[in-house]
Amino acid sequence: MKKLTIFLCLLVLLFCPVSCLAEPVESLTYAVFPYLPDPEYYQELIERRWAELEPDIPLIRADWNCYTDGKPDGIDVVMVDAVQRDALIAAGWIQPISRAMVQDAGDLFPFALEGFTVEDELYGIPVFLCGNFLIYDTACQALVEAEHLTDLAGESELLVVNAENPLNRPQYIVETIADTLGKANPSLEEGDEDCLELLDRLSVSAHRKDEDPEVARAYDAGIGQGYIGFSESMHLLKSRTGSTSIKAVSFSEQENIFRVYADAAAVTAEVQGERYEKCVELMNVMAEADVLTALSVHGGDPQYLLLARKSPYPSLTEHFPLYQLLEKLADNESNHVILTPSPGMPEEETLAPAA
Repeated sequence: MKKLTIFLCLLVLLFCPVSCLAEPVESLTYAVFPYLPDPEYYQELIERRWAELEPDIPLIRADWNCYTDGKPDGIDVVMVDAVQRDALIAAGWIQPISRAMVQDAGDLFPFALEGFTVEDELYGIPVFLCGNFLIYDTACQALVEAEHLTDLAGESELLVVNAENPLNRPQYIVETIADTLGKANPSLEEGDEDCLELLDRLSVSAHRKDEDPEVARAYDAGIGQGYIGFSESMHLLKSRTGSTSIKAVSFSEQENIFRVYADAAAVTAEVQGERYEKCVELMNVMAEADVLTALSVHGGDPQYLLLARKSPYPSLTEHFPLYQLLEKLADNESNHVILTPSPGMPEEETLAPAA
């Protein structure tokens, strides 16, 4: 009888799937991108939707910044900027998922998916896009017609630009190099003195600046006729929203290279088994069209987020016409995801986006 019992136990162990031996998933820990206009509201929407799908698995919020915070120990799902993609993969901190696991993949802009693909492996589900755009008063004919920031070198009163800000300057340097060389993702070393001289014309002598780091607030207060910023900075506008437009322009005298930053939900490297599957489910919730549509309007006010999905734009445009312009910026067949600068894992916050 004892031998029979042992034999039966061995049979159970042999044929029982791995999942039945694994620890149950009691909770998941996740972090969202900290530079959103309202990260807590995004978390509320995620958790509300998740509770409908997985009511027995609570979500635990975590703080993690892909630019500065090091290894995401104890966090299951994180949000990463594509500029850190290669550094995070090389460090072994995030792992790939199958494209077949991405819900409504056809609703995502193809270039955004490509930006998180390395050797046919997908390292995240794109959620947000952003870029350094010209945001301007439609009554200013010079800005309406401008295609190059260098065209405005003789009209320093038009723009409020914080290009000497240490958060902005590395971005603007690479924007200038990219447009000058006609390369979507040049290295910092490729910039010559002429490239940097063009940037200095933008940041030092040619354009007006303000002490307020939120250039959108300075513009809204009446300083200049436009500014350089991310689309979501327009949610700060109060008095000038109705007369404000947005477009992509070249940072050099050459043709503009369409480049956008991209943020994705990713699963960390140590997650395995059923926990991995639940993490991918959570990533899909973070990138779900309904969640992003709800996030784009908070308290009745548009947030002007540039989304990586196509489907939210039509309904948003019905209520807020500026979203039609955002859709054109996102749905541009010439777009490239920005992968540089990417100098490994910085010790200081030198690459983080600023409004």
